[in-house]
Amino acid sequence: MAATKEETALNFLHKTYSEYHIAFRENSITQSYDFIIDTETAKVLIKIEEKRWDNLDSRSIVDYLQSKEQKIHKALLTNEGEILSMK
Repeated sequence: MAATKEETALNFLHKTYSEYHIAFRENSITQSYDFIIDTETAKVLIKIEEKRWDNLDSRSIVDYLQSKEQKIHKALLTNEGEILSMK
């Protein structure tokens, strides 16, 4: 069985940021799909709007996450909370 978009994105994040706790949630309030990277001192929140999520395939979501790696690494290194939105 093929992996879902959520599973594909989580696998990528777990491989890339294995030292941190990573979670996924569907956020009905903001109508987004959120990935949270928790360092225990800060959180990086990656939000993908529902419309965008529905229009993307698994590979495109991973491509997006890869394009945000520099910002994610910066936020993780400085222990600053960060929200990265994909609209």
